Amino acid sequence: MTKLKNQKIFISELVDTFPQIKSEVFDEDYKKFISLQIGCFRHFTQNAIDAGDLETVKKCFEFVDINFNAVVFRIENSLMISYLGKLEIARDSEVEKLLPVKLKKAKEELAAYYESLSKDETLNKFLADIKTDLSSS
Repeated sequence: MTKLKNQKIFISELVDTFPQIKSEVFDEDYKKFISLQIGCFRHFTQNAIDAGDLETVKKCFEFVDINFNAVVFRIENSLMISYLGKLEIARDSEVEKLLPVKLKKAKEELAAYYESLSKDETLNKFLADIKTDLSSS
């Protein structure tokens, strides 16, 4: 069985591949939190998407695709939620066509999951009540 990459190895590979984000990823406020570090990477990718830099977008997607099932669960979960779940990709766009099959499927499954949550009236009421309680405190 192949040993899964931990945070130290994954982040090292990330900043070696994308040195442009190194200082932000290693910021003292981010370095202990993988979701924040991956959020930096997502922001970098989103900027490339917004600028139409398809070469950089493709490189980002390839990096995630290679690492998606090669990392410990906490990193994979963060790649799913903090990266794929928050990227804004237009349907049928050139960017969407660059998504590897595995990532496109994961993004669609996450979207379907979020869609199913929005149909759960009990959950929606619970969340609305929490929001109201937080607003009034």
